[in-house]
Amino acid sequence: MPLLIIGVVAVLGIVGVGAFFILRSDDDDKPDRTVVMPTVTHLNPSSGSTYSPLPTPTTSSGGGSGDPASVLSRTIRTAKGHTFTQAGVRTESCVTRANAKLLTALRRHPCVGLMHSAVYANPTKTIITSVSIMTLGSPSAAITVKGVTDQSGWPKLLTPSDASGLPQPRPNPAYWTRTWSQGRNVIYAQSYWKSGGPTGGRTGSVFATAGELGVEVTNTLLFSD
Repeated sequence: MPLLIIGVVAVLGIVGVGAFFILRSDDDDKPDRTVVMPTVTHLNPSSGSTYSPLPTPTTSSGGGSGDPASVLSRTIRTAKGHTFTQAGVRTESCVTRANAKLLTALRRHPCVGLMHSAVYANPTKTIITSVSIMTLGSPSAAITVKGVTDQSGWPKLLTPSDASGLPQPRPNPAYWTRTWSQGRNVIYAQSYWKSGGPTGGRTGSVFATAGELGVEVTNTLLFSD
């Protein structure tokens, strides 16, 4: 929800950009970020959120094949020691998952293959995060498409599957979208409260959760390429 330089973007409506060799959860504190007042993207979370069957449980520990489908494992344990549990998976065409702004970018820089996504609950099952991985034709194309997050270009939000047992949030939940690029991949982490309540700011739990899970997935791709 590119090279050895990894770009980071944090967005609820639109927020800033940072760059690091190895991603860290505190990378958004760099002074060169640009901050714009956030806005809420409206979406009916119950529409179009269909899922594949959940895969056999596995655990991510920072390694892997580099294949997006395998990186989005049944559970992900982050460097902070938190275990996130999968609540649905989805594999779909990039253009059908993209919102209008992202779709415009993909017309100039088409993705390769499908977009792989999974929905995760944090350990307390209070914050939901949709993680999506999209592969572009080149690292430079991935950087360009990642940058479109500044213009609210991202995948349509996913919510937990019915089989997960987690309740759906109220319609049109507010959420943070944060993005990273690694090689030819763009990684999106879109987090929101299970209740659908206000997300809070850049120092809040929702923003931090998106960063923690997105960094873990991006670093797994980095070290497994």
